Amino acid sequence: MKKATAIILACLMALTVLAACGGSETTAPTPHEPVQAADTKPDDPAPAADPAPPPPPAAEFDADRVIAVFTREDGSGTRSAFIEITGVGDDMYVEAVVQNETAQILTSVETNEAGIGYVSVGSLSDSVKALEIDGVLPSNDTIMNGSYTLQRPFLVVVTDEKKNDPLVQDFLDFMLSIEGQELAANRTTQAVNSPVAYSPSGLTGSLDVGGSTSVEPLMQQMREAYIAHNPGVEINIFGGGSGTGINEATEGVIDIGMSSRELRDNEKEALTDIAIALDGVAVIVNAANPLSGLSLDQVREIFVGEITRWNQIA
Repeated sequence: MKKATAIILACLMALTVLAACGGSETTAPTPHEPVQAADTKPDDPAPAADPAPPPPPAAEFDADRVIAVFTREDGSGTRSAFIEITGVGDDMYVEAVVQNETAQILTSVETNEAGIGYVSVGSLSDSVKALEIDGVLPSNDTIMNGSYTLQRPFLVVVTDEKKNDPLVQDFLDFMLSIEGQELAANRTTQAVNSPVAYSPSGLTGSLDVGGSTSVEPLMQQMREAYIAHNPGVEINIFGGGSGTGINEATEGVIDIGMSSRELRDNEKEALTDIAIALDGVAVIVNAANPLSGLSLDQVREIFVGEITRWNQIA
């Protein structure tokens, strides 16, 4: 009897445990039913990212710094014209850094915020800023009408012997023709008021042309256009500066010299000069310089060392 009672009690206890387990069971979410946070809706947008910080302000131009003056070498036609027109003469600032090429002046001013220099208007680039001189910017119109005072002719120079050479004369005719003067006007300002059309000559041969690095870019264009008309001609172009071009043309080393300054009296004894274009000499500063212009007197004062800092200029 006691044994039967114990068995019955054991069965009742087992049923009680099973009931308790079934009442406490929970169903886990399936992989297709992600658990959502209580305070987030499924369509809520992602939180916005913090706005990017504003760029740092551009550094202000330091007008208290010493002006870095860049000039061309002795013998440069650009230098000769510049020092004559501005009145600098032989008093060039002793601290001025001498550069032997137009490209060197451009690079020096482009990379030095305190820099100032001068180059042919035909050689200007967007990497530097040309200044007004006495309120006038250099341009074809202001050079042609004379209101921009810092200007000079682009010359080619030849001996009488070379001028009588048919190929030399034909190339000179092309430079002064409508076609040649259009090239001059594109780079600087044309020198001939009423040019005539050029007729190809059909000549063959070769020419050597050398001298001013200011005239050189225009001469390269003249060369290409002339050879397009006369494919049997070869023209070699060398730089070296106006003085080199004048000397080598005088000595017969080259056929045609290039000069960006007027011939001196003693040079005129051996050479004939012909203006193929008019050109301004642009005074240039770094693009970061807020200055827009100078007077011709201020240009002289900077290049003789009387003004040495940018804050001395009103």
